[in-house]
Amino acid sequence: MTNREIILDADGLTVDEIGALWAFLHGDIMEPGIRSRLREYWGLCPRHAWGHAVVEIELWEAGAGARHGHQPFDVGVLHDALLSQMAGALAGRHHTSTRVLRREGGCYVCQQLGGGAEPVGYAGFDSTALAAEANRMIYTRRWLAETKPVWELVTCPTCAGTSTGRLCRTHLLEASIDAASAADTGTYLAGLDRRLRLLVDSMTQNGTPSTPDADASWVEAVAWFAGWSFPLALSSDDSNRINP
Repeated sequence: MTNREIILDADGLTVDEIGALWAFLHGDIMEPGIRSRLREYWGLCPRHAWGHAVVEIELWEAGAGARHGHQPFDVGVLHDALLSQMAGALAGRHHTSTRVLRREGGCYVCQQLGGGAEPVGYAGFDSTALAAEANRMIYTRRWLAETKPVWELVTCPTCAGTSTGRLCRTHLLEASIDAASAADTGTYLAGLDRRLRLLVDSMTQNGTPSTPDADASWVEAVAWFAGWSFPLALSSDDSNRINP
């Protein structure tokens, strides 16, 4: 499931996947045991980390803040916790172990889909139609286009095939890491977390308006943990296929 391509507007996230992600958004994420599993696994697998963002942005129409919906609030809350934990762990490293970067356990959504759980429906709605709506990714594309001038400066060079940028978790794990690079990454993640908190605050009733840097923070956060393939493909001119 996690390695299967998403073909935009044709064979994207399935109805069952969107149902599982919708249930995750509407309550599962608040369960202490599930939150612990998310911290151990550093979130969700790449497919469902980006799927989580797509389902929230596309289908959650109401909300506080300037956009009044179609925004990554729950995604921001989850990745605030993950960034804080990872930044602290890396800032305190005094050796070259990459163990802190490794995932433990499995993707919660994958396990729900593979464990025989009952498909989740939407009361009063056509689940197939909602899946089609989510897979058009209209609002997700808009977010990525608006924030690209900020996040494209820090895309993982291995993911993007470039010579500059900042390695994502997966490719940092594959690289040789020393105490200095671990501390530098921890400092970057701590700064990213501060920007993400500004974005989350802007999506609350009395929050202050966001900034371009804060708006891009959720893309950087999800991409650092889950890789950059999805936003790079979706924001490109020829983005017909993506493989998050």
